[in-house]
Amino acid sequence: MGSVVRELLARRWLAWHAALVVVLVSFVLLGRWQWHSYESSGRAERAAQSQVAVPVATVLTPGGRLGSGDAGRTVTATGRFDAAHQLLVPGRRRHGTDGYLVVTPLRTDSAVLAVVRGWVASGRSPAVRVPPGGVRISAVLQPSESDQDSRVDPLAPPAAGQIPYLDTVQLLNAWPFPPEQLYDGYAVLTAQHPAASPAPEPVPPRAFHGGIARWRNLAYALQWWLFAGAAVFFWWAVIRRSATERDSDDDSDAATGSDVPAGTLG
Repeated sequence: MGSVVRELLARRWLAWHAALVVVLVSFVLLGRWQWHSYESSGRAERAAQSQVAVPVATVLTPGGRLGSGDAGRTVTATGRFDAAHQLLVPGRRRHGTDGYLVVTPLRTDSAVLAVVRGWVASGRSPAVRVPPGGVRISAVLQPSESDQDSRVDPLAPPAAGQIPYLDTVQLLNAWPFPPEQLYDGYAVLTAQHPAASPAPEPVPPRAFHGGIARWRNLAYALQWWLFAGAAVFFWWAVIRRSATERDSDDDSDAATGSDVPAGTLG
């Protein structure tokens, strides 16, 4: 151990020590930055889900994008359901039965909001009928689905009045509304006044935990700290090997010197 300490204090290693300090500080700070991003996204999600319901127009802009911090937020909206453009999303399973999500555009004073009113086992169910007149709803905002959420054959053309999955682009293709008139994503109905009867079976909103981006931040944080640990290990291994080689050389020199006859040294 004493030889390693002497090697550490040798002047030729000062540049290595300085480089190690720079690397450690950089990697630790980079890891903390990624960790902060991971925690911030989690706080934003919890804050969004714990906030009281607010009018949808204060959260979303027609034609804009749904922010990651707004997914899971409860909003209110007042308007009329557009029965002529109601859609069904097939292949959605509940209670062991394949059925449909009922997606109805809600026309508000400022824009159109895609609302999942619930689930039905059959597209001919009486619950599919759209209630007439004005309504006031509460709903949970959800980002667009992807083709991976589809439960039907992607190569088969959808039936009339159906879309394979809930996505803003899919809705724009199926509806006559211009992009600047449609809110991004969709909303899952949680309450409606006046209530519809019969009504589709309520479906729970999807829970969000930051998605891939949040967990990527966590992975990057751990990665940077792992790199910092690897740098320390490499630095220690090099110093220790150098000390071991120096001890070996010293022992070899001492052994060689002890084998020389004393008379030859004069």
